[in-house]
Amino acid sequence: MRYGIIKSMKKNLNKLHPNTCRALPEAAEHGTAVYAVIGDPIEHSRSPEIYAPMFGQFGINAVFLKIRVAESELCRIRSIVSERSLSGFAVTMPHKKAIIPLLDGIDETAAECGSVNIVTISNNGSTLIGHNTDGDGLINALRETGAGLSGAQVVILGHGGAANGAAAALLRAGAEIRFVTRDKKNGIDMLSAIKHAETESRLLSSADILINATPIGMHGMNSDCSDYEETSFLNCLKPSCIIADMVYRTNGTKLVQDAVRLGLTAFGGERMLFHQGKLAFKLWTGLEYIPES
Repeated sequence: MRYGIIKSMKKNLNKLHPNTCRALPEAAEHGTAVYAVIGDPIEHSRSPEIYAPMFGQFGINAVFLKIRVAESELCRIRSIVSERSLSGFAVTMPHKKAIIPLLDGIDETAAECGSVNIVTISNNGSTLIGHNTDGDGLINALRETGAGLSGAQVVILGHGGAANGAAAALLRAGAEIRFVTRDKKNGIDMLSAIKHAETESRLLSSADILINATPIGMHGMNSDCSDYEETSFLNCLKPSCIIADMVYRTNGTKLVQDAVRLGLTAFGGERMLFHQGKLAFKLWTGLEYIPES
């Protein structure tokens, strides 16, 4: 059987909420493997469509859920795994760091960056191990553009779990990292002041790669994170700079759109999601997905 074979379930599977859904007896009865991505917000996630062709290529009977898990509900992760008979799951914001103490262990990559985006499940659901494929997914996406990483000057916007995963992988590849973070006390986007700050302007002007690892631009976020009000800081970048936005939207984020308009090479999070998804798929199944086209 192929991915999503239980057609009557497909319409509702991605809308399940941990407080309103019990186990999935229909899936269990049909021998369907159940995978998921957890986070809050979660409606924007494109993980199901990323993994569909991977399961399909190998004829694996599986479904992929989007499960909204609020920060206050994360402590129930083992119950969620049991109720849905999960075979594995992905983790997105805001849980990439908070989930670590709830797991039975983490691999070397996750320990290096202090962040988990993939969890493998074994021993009939009793053992949960955290992994991080974010960084290597980003590396592979950057290499697709022809970016040279050894000795590259990289500026990362943000300092959360996604930023840590990116930084760890880039450091392994020989890049030099600088962070621009948000003012957590006042909730002020530091980028709005960059054009007035000599230090930050110099930082950007020397960047070979600029990475947005904040939630700014993500669909479903609060208004203060909905998008960059202005992107004039892009004018500080040299023409050869590559912009990687970890956020993805159907028509591209404002950051990506404005960068392309200026003639810069830029891509959104869907490219990174694809590459980290290939790595996650191998962790879950032991199989290596090779796109047919």
